[in-house]
Amino acid sequence: MVTEKITLQRWLALMERLRLPPSQATFDELQKAYTASERHYHNDRHIAHCLAELDAATPHIHDPDPIELALWFHDAVYDSHSVSNEADSARWAVGFLTDCQAETELKDKVAALILATRHQPSVLTVHQQWMVDIDLSSLGAEPEQWAADDRAIRREYAWVPEVVFRQKRAAILRGFLARPVLYATDYFHNKYEAQARLNLASAIQRLEK
Repeated sequence: MVTEKITLQRWLALMERLRLPPSQATFDELQKAYTASERHYHNDRHIAHCLAELDAATPHIHDPDPIELALWFHDAVYDSHSVSNEADSARWAVGFLTDCQAETELKDKVAALILATRHQPSVLTVHQQWMVDIDLSSLGAEPEQWAADDRAIRREYAWVPEVVFRQKRAAILRGFLARPVLYATDYFHNKYEAQARLNLASAIQRLEK
């Protein structure tokens, strides 16, 4: 996982490419959200990691900018007690784009990209496949980083009793491991599939002890 943080310069460059107003206020709001004290995994480092993965994959992606905008917003709303984080994040993104008088096509695309990170079985567009694979790229992290991410997620759910957390977390991870493939794109499949399966299996074993 990269350690860089999200930057205003990158945000403004994206606004320019998308021909949107250079809204520093929105950047400041996003940065505030991602650096909140309760954010241990779904934070600015996660967004920076996703953007770095996008950069590496960009030569393989047609029109990556809508994906980048969706990545900026995809965890903008995150409450570990809530089941509507993705929908609320998509609503924020659409509201921002509406204020910018963006075209409906861009608003719909970005909203759909964010909602795809609910990671529910569904038929995905090519852009949504890239979006989901980028969001799940951390599953294929090296073991030390995977363990750190796992601890960070536990901290975000500190209010959940240990026995309950272990059961629910193991069930989620088993769901991923049971998939025929974790990554829909050849790029991420080749890059992370094998390590991700090892990470998932080891985590499940630990949780079920």
